[in-house]
Amino acid sequence: MKKASVFEKFIKRLREDKKLEITVYAVILLSAVLIFLLTGGISCNSEGEAPESTHEPKNSISEEQLEQRLESILSTIDGAGRVRVMITFENTSELVTAMDSQVSVSGDSSSEDITPALVSSGNEESPIIISEKMPSIRGVIIVAEGAVNIRVRVDLQTAAQTVLGISPDRINVFTMQP
Repeated sequence: MKKASVFEKFIKRLREDKKLEITVYAVILLSAVLIFLLTGGISCNSEGEAPESTHEPKNSISEEQLEQRLESILSTIDGAGRVRVMITFENTSELVTAMDSQVSVSGDSSSEDITPALVSSGNEESPIIISEKMPSIRGVIIVAEGAVNIRVRVDLQTAAQTVLGISPDRINVFTMQP
């Protein structure tokens, strides 16, 4: 109870003394800047410029690349032969951007303005991309030469299910025409 009263006294004195209030805000701001600088701040390339921001994270994979990689791995399954894959998606991928928050305090009220964080590259500004949410998969069609064999068919379905993390009812395996 005593700690709360000390805190309440400090807040009351802070509101009464504008110089103290400004000093406290300055200390908080300087601390934030110091933490930002000590943790690396904005990384720079060898020329001292901020790195270019792309609209895709470096570890992202396109839908076509996913199909190609799946075709490549499925074709190595014993007896599968030539394989083609088609993946359909419920929606498109979503980019998650870093957000910049600015708090304005005036008297007893405060407001917060949240905007996407931007990085400048020459005359161009682009948002900082944190991650990309991949779209959910609606279904997969696998067409393989060896799908006549039930063991190969099950192996193809199991492999696709494992790689994509979807239920087997979303995967259909068909025999390729000769």
